[in-house]
Amino acid sequence: MAFKGLTDSLHKVTDRIEDYSLSMAEYYKLRLFKSVMKGSISLVNLLVYGSLFLFVLLFLSLGAAFWLASFFENVYAGFLLIGAFYGIILIFMFIFGRKIIERKMLHKFSGVLYDDDDLDPKTLVEEEIGEYEQTIKEEALQKADISK
Repeated sequence: MAFKGLTDSLHKVTDRIEDYSLSMAEYYKLRLFKSVMKGSISLVNLLVYGSLFLFVLLFLSLGAAFWLASFFENVYAGFLLIGAFYGIILIFMFIFGRKIIERKMLHKFSGVLYDDDDLDPKTLVEEEIGEYEQTIKEEALQKADISK
């Protein structure tokens, strides 16, 4: 009779371990899907807003180049000045901008991948262990009541 109770307990333990591993696999699948979708949405937003920004910048640059051309009475001077302006911005970005861009990108994408509302796997495991210990205590109390 004692062996039957032990085998039943072992079957319950194996069933719970199986359920736990399946639920953890599903959790990680969902988390991966969520992270991939957030990254994809961020990429699409970057492409849409970036392309619109480039069109606006293109037309503003052309307008400024033609305005400078009429000011200096030479078309080449206006376009060369706008080109030089963008060249200076590019040099400053190479010198000072790398760290800033890297820091902002890491911060942005770490926020995309790791949400505050996601539970830590360690916390999930601790909760599962607590529930399992509670179940074992309840079964032990039931067995003690039955044996009396």
